[in-house]
Amino acid sequence: MKKKETEFDTGRSEKMSDVQLSKKLGSYQKQARTWLCVGLVGVLGGLIAYFAVQDTTLKVILVAVLFGGGICCAIFVSGDAQKKLKALMQEQMGDFFASELRKAFGPDLHTEKMRIDQPLLESMDLLTGQWEECEIENFHEGSHRGTHFSAANVRLDHVYQRGVPQEGYETCREMVFNGLVLRCETRIQAPSVINVHARSDISPRGILTDNEAFNRRFCIAAEPEADAFYLLTPQFMEFLTQFEERIEGKLSGFRWERDVFTLVLETDYGFAAVASHVDLSDLDAVRSSYIHSLQAMGETLDVLLENIALFKG
Repeated sequence: MKKKETEFDTGRSEKMSDVQLSKKLGSYQKQARTWLCVGLVGVLGGLIAYFAVQDTTLKVILVAVLFGGGICCAIFVSGDAQKKLKALMQEQMGDFFASELRKAFGPDLHTEKMRIDQPLLESMDLLTGQWEECEIENFHEGSHRGTHFSAANVRLDHVYQRGVPQEGYETCREMVFNGLVLRCETRIQAPSVINVHARSDISPRGILTDNEAFNRRFCIAAEPEADAFYLLTPQFMEFLTQFEERIEGKLSGFRWERDVFTLVLETDYGFAAVASHVDLSDLDAVRSSYIHSLQAMGETLDVLLENIALFKG
């Protein structure tokens, strides 16, 4: 499995004026969206040709040109514009982003126990066997209301080969998870490692609680099994249900090990990020969106810290 980690690059470079930066960001954003639309049209055209064209030779040519070209435009050309967009934004606005992040949650601490990386995701049995690559973005470890925490945006991709021996193979990527990993220090120690993840077709029976809905949704592991019930009380399971409703995210799993509680949430929210719908030519909107993403993390932590039996807040 492969891992990509992205954090803020605040390296010094020649700064553009707001007018120049606005124009450049707007141009890259327009390019990325245009090529994505062209790619989707090409893919759709290729699918139509596959089912509508009767002549085999013509069908092969049209599908190869339209579908293949569409994929190329949507993934490679549009993706290249997105990469340039992100690089330029970090180059020109990285100091602002880093300053706001420190202001909200303090300096980045980078302790070993609060890391968010591929080994952690694998230890949580998150979508086991369904992904080969992970991308971790905007990691930050800091403090909120006196509670030590870390957070990062995480994407998991299934990577596979598609094609036939005579024509060759292409590497394909399919996103299977996009969301947030959040870790918080607890006020008490776990009796042993308690791991809970969303059930799949290959999940074992696991430990069962008295909550049938929770059992259908999650697979629970702990050794000894009795330790699981130290955490999974009826009150705590109700708390998790309310937590999901209030933050508008889907709980994919959690893990309590020593004095660190880790949550994995499937969500469109991006931590320390600019929302995808924002017009990047409007720099005030860019800054506002970034600050709002930090405020949203603070609100999420506030909800979590309401559980004073587990957390210090």
